[in-house]
Amino acid sequence: MARPPLSPEAVQQQRERALRAAFVLFTRHGVESVSLRAVAQELEMSPMALYRYFPGGKGELLATLRGSGFEALAAELESAIVGVDDLLERLLRLTLALIHFATSQSALYRLMFDVTQEEEHDVYLATRRERAWRTASTCFAAAIRAGLLRGDPKTLPHVFFAAIHGVIAFEFSTQPDPDRRLSRLIGPMLETLFRGSGGSLATLRRVRRTFRASNPPPVTRRGTS
Repeated sequence: MARPPLSPEAVQQQRERALRAAFVLFTRHGVESVSLRAVAQELEMSPMALYRYFPGGKGELLATLRGSGFEALAAELESAIVGVDDLLERLLRLTLALIHFATSQSALYRLMFDVTQEEEHDVYLATRRERAWRTASTCFAAAIRAGLLRGDPKTLPHVFFAAIHGVIAFEFSTQPDPDRRLSRLIGPMLETLFRGSGGSLATLRRVRRTFRASNPPPVTRRGTS
């Protein structure tokens, strides 16, 4: 006898339960522990039953989790620059928002950036990742057009993000030197990046002031969120 169809609300509730269970598994044991069998066991259902909610299997489950992370990051970045017209201030606020997101939601941040997936699972994820990236790239393009910075508008935001992400990764792992914390490195690194991108002395002074005064919170270590 065929199972009765589930309401959209019931499907969504079960998907959210599965996503929460998968995230707990990832947080505790890493991505290798996230399988449909393990998630189904947490939910006390069969792995085949879980395919009703995630027909794409583990790939869809992870892509949905990661996409929700990028959606949350996009919202935080957008909120950080609402009503801010000063182009440099927008870039500084975006940086602080990224650091805050990474340090306050470290497990989610690692899931977003440390996990790679096949393209077949990337449609849902790509649209949400693009929303977050669009906010940053638009601000960099505007700063370059205004002469605040010099560089290729497609490349420069990647350079800045790669550097910021690297410092965050050092913080997560305490490598290469446990005394070189994010709060100590972020200011000098950004000052170097702005200088290399044509930032004026006034720009460098503002960067220095902002990141001397700010004190990004310590990162929650691997295994916690």
